Amino acid sequence: MKKFAFMLLVLSLVIVVSACSESGKATDDVIELKLGTKMPEDTAEGKTFQYFADLVKTKSDGKLVVKVYPAEQLGKGTTQIDNMLLGSQDMYAEGATYFSDFDPNIEVSSVPYLFRDYEHYTQFNTGEMGKEIDQNLIDNGVRILNTERNFIRGPYRVLLSKKPIKSVDDLKGLKIRSFESAFYSAAYESVGAKPTVVAWTETYLGLKQNLVDAVTSPISLVWPMKFTEIAPYMTVIDEYPQDVVIAMNDEKFSSLSEELQEILIEAANEAGEKAVELTDEEVQKHLELMKTEHNIEIFEIDKQEWMDAFSDYHYQLEKQGKIPKGYVDQIKSLQ
Repeated sequence: MKKFAFMLLVLSLVIVVSACSESGKATDDVIELKLGTKMPEDTAEGKTFQYFADLVKTKSDGKLVVKVYPAEQLGKGTTQIDNMLLGSQDMYAEGATYFSDFDPNIEVSSVPYLFRDYEHYTQFNTGEMGKEIDQNLIDNGVRILNTERNFIRGPYRVLLSKKPIKSVDDLKGLKIRSFESAFYSAAYESVGAKPTVVAWTETYLGLKQNLVDAVTSPISLVWPMKFTEIAPYMTVIDEYPQDVVIAMNDEKFSSLSEELQEILIEAANEAGEKAVELTDEEVQKHLELMKTEHNIEIFEIDKQEWMDAFSDYHYQLEKQGKIPKGYVDQIKSLQ
């Protein structure tokens, strides 16, 4: 009897272990990917990242699941990029300039008035020059999934100020907030402005305390940051095109089947189209709120005047060796 009882116990354990193994196998069949962003989930961009995740799950029949971590839950931008390279997270979605450490030529995307419009910028990104940058990123372990580069941020840029800014001459002496980009700060210095680097999250306070008198921003982020409470003059400058890239650890990407790779790329490009739709809707609502609650004044500029004013600076970048010789003319010749 004891022997029989022992055999029953062994058989029970085998069945339990077998069941657990099958359960583990089923779980292992689902590949989960972590996507980190800095945008809150209730913004147009935040909704777009979830739309991307939903598309991936649907297209892969649940074999591939993207879990979105919004609002810097996984850390600041540079931390998340490091995490991605180390493999502790799989993807990070942000502006292309966040990846300029892997190729300094990415910085040209934020040089004021180097690109005529977003179409011109897309030609740069999807043409030979952009493909060279993409390869450098891949060589450094980073792959951009949205190959069409159609995830427009903005969809345009504005300058918020405490006094009206209508021409390039009005920039002279203006204390303007800059982000950490030597290219960007030097560009505004070249037309007489006084750029000051201020963290994005501290810009509202910087305006309130007169550390800066103006800030440039994608129009979609103005209302959430409440800039027009303090700086009610809005100038549509659209000084450079902005987009969001969904980047992924290339080793992880390469480990997936070709079918799953194609699904990620397809979903990322479809998400770009959705982002434009959601952002346009959001911006219209924000503009109405800013007009009714903050009584903003909006100014248009003579864009050619501003392009001419910044043109000399473009070539200074070549003379200083910050971008390759002939790079500016190569960009400007793109049709």
